Amino acid sequence: MRLSGFGHTYPLFVDAKGMPGYYQPSDQVIKRYFNDPKQAPNVSIDTIYFQKQKPDDTLRIVVQGGSSAAGFPYGRWGGLAGMLNDRLEATFPDKNIEVITTAMSAVNSYTLLDLVDEIIEVQPDAVLIYAGHNEFIGVMGAGSALTSAQSHGAKLLFLKLKELRLYQLMQRVVSWFSPAPPAAKGGAERGTLMAKAAANREIPFGSELYEQGKTQFEGNMRLILSKYQQAGIPVVMGTLASNEKDQKPFVSAQPQGDEWQTKWEAYRTALEAGEDKLAIQGLTEMAEQFDTANAWFTLGNALILKGEQDKAREAYLKAKDRDQLRFRAPEAFNDIIRNLATEFNTPVADVQNYMRQYSKDGVIGDRLMLEHLHPNKRGYFLLTESYFNTLRTIGLMADWSRAQPSAIAWREVSITEVDEILAKYKIDTLKADFPFTDTPYKVPFPTPTDTVTQLALARQSGKQNWIANMQSLLGHYRQQQNHGQALIVARMLAQAFPTQHGPQFATGMLFLGVKEYPRAVKYLNKALELEPKNTEARKGLVYALVALKKIAPAEQQLTMLKQQLGNDPSIQGLERAVRAAQKP
Repeated sequence: MRLSGFGHTYPLFVDAKGMPGYYQPSDQVIKRYFNDPKQAPNVSIDTIYFQKQKPDDTLRIVVQGGSSAAGFPYGRWGGLAGMLNDRLEATFPDKNIEVITTAMSAVNSYTLLDLVDEIIEVQPDAVLIYAGHNEFIGVMGAGSALTSAQSHGAKLLFLKLKELRLYQLMQRVVSWFSPAPPAAKGGAERGTLMAKAAANREIPFGSELYEQGKTQFEGNMRLILSKYQQAGIPVVMGTLASNEKDQKPFVSAQPQGDEWQTKWEAYRTALEAGEDKLAIQGLTEMAEQFDTANAWFTLGNALILKGEQDKAREAYLKAKDRDQLRFRAPEAFNDIIRNLATEFNTPVADVQNYMRQYSKDGVIGDRLMLEHLHPNKRGYFLLTESYFNTLRTIGLMADWSRAQPSAIAWREVSITEVDEILAKYKIDTLKADFPFTDTPYKVPFPTPTDTVTQLALARQSGKQNWIANMQSLLGHYRQQQNHGQALIVARMLAQAFPTQHGPQFATGMLFLGVKEYPRAVKYLNKALELEPKNTEARKGLVYALVALKKIAPAEQQLTMLKQQLGNDPSIQGLERAVRAAQKP
């Protein structure tokens, strides 16, 4: 069957087109989890190029997780991999930094487990995991429509057998006689991935299906950690953060009977009479007795208004845990993460508590979240900083004396104005459909009244691809003499295309212009490796080395310049700069 071309194989990493010696994550990986690959959702891993043979001077980190790890809705540079890459590159300019993401929407611990062996093969120095929100509804989740096998054991067996052509043939035959999966409640004809995955799956707190989700998450994560431990690869897991305060439960159980109605009327009467203490006492009793998501959420709102933040947070978390449409991980998952970390002696990036420190009243809400669980720009920055600080604590690298300060890193976040416009449009579109509303509506794109919005529209409509769009944005920032934003765009292009000379040169010269000499040296050296004849890059490199008092390398570059340019007048100025730097 293999020789005849039947069946499919979707490796995690594939040869990068037009870049000999480089890998990139495949955009077809999601298809390996479906009997018919055509039924796979339209999700993929962001493209990142990295060398097949890992150089000795390279720090290579791999990120695993779902859409929150991938950086939705901002993309690669707005998520954990992109932001962490920038932060580590600034901290260790003499190192070659590779932070490779394998994160994608709709996947959970089954996919993470399935990718472990292929990740081990590329020899990462560490693996970072931020996952758990898709455990019930994601692909192969306990309550997902995006799966065929139901039991945990059957799903693990599927992961082992899915590459066999005979098994793929059996799957194909079975699929011919299987009914189509049910559509999501309230969203039969809707196109969102959330609607397709939910499939009438209301999962009560403590139910059999709820316990299955906990079991699969703990079991799969234990297998993942065991594999990495055997390979000698350190892992950092992150606790899971979501919108605790400003996302009301999607689906709450509805209490029945007169007792509920009587107590609710008593609560409302006390509230209207200004008897806040009596009202909260009554609402607390209702929440404890009927244990519904809406009751706990209402209690949280009442407590937060009274300034009782700790009790409010506890009520909000109970509301989230009892939300029967499980698009947010329950708190039990954070307990599992911490317990496994203790068992395997693995560090934890406490993302949830870190975000709470920067949240109003110590409760995570819209200040850091875009909707139910995807962070906004500031939220992703804090998520990344939590991992960054954890890596520093465990001493993944020896010398952190030049760790980039938080304030500077925030100014350099690689989310452009175009990205922010597109991200807002994606979120507005997401909220215009299930499960945020029962009446879907179309979201218009912002009217392009300025250059940045015009570029955003060009990318959204497909008139410009990412490369052309970024080049146009770079030109706009240069014309406006906005050097800070121009440098961010240039650096993104240089990271996206590590084998192209132009972006490396442009980034190096921009770093030189803002006197970021170590990073200027990094990119100008890359530019010269790719194009040794670029005398302007070599001149810039000499100036950067002189500023860093690295006289011997500067003299070496100056000698090469003389060989290339002869008695060019610019040589004399460089010689004077080198002599001046030699003086005590």
